[in-house]
Amino acid sequence: MIVGRVLFLLGMAFVFFSIVMLVMVPFSNGGGGFIPPLFALLNGLIAMGVGELVIEVNHRRKMEAAK
Repeated sequence: MIVGRVLFLLGMAFVFFSIVMLVMVPFSNGGGGFIPPLFALLNGLIAMGVGELVIEVNHRRKMEAAK
């Protein structure tokens, strides 16, 4: 259960910071491009999805064991 929650929170952090970077990239003079923040956004969304699946499977297991 803790693995799912950690994955979900880590995914949220990646999504938050990648959105911040996507907003800041056009205003920076150094360039750097949009590719790394886009991959970080995708990575964060995948981590959030996997974390949600782990939480849901664990919850279903507990519900079936209670029956």
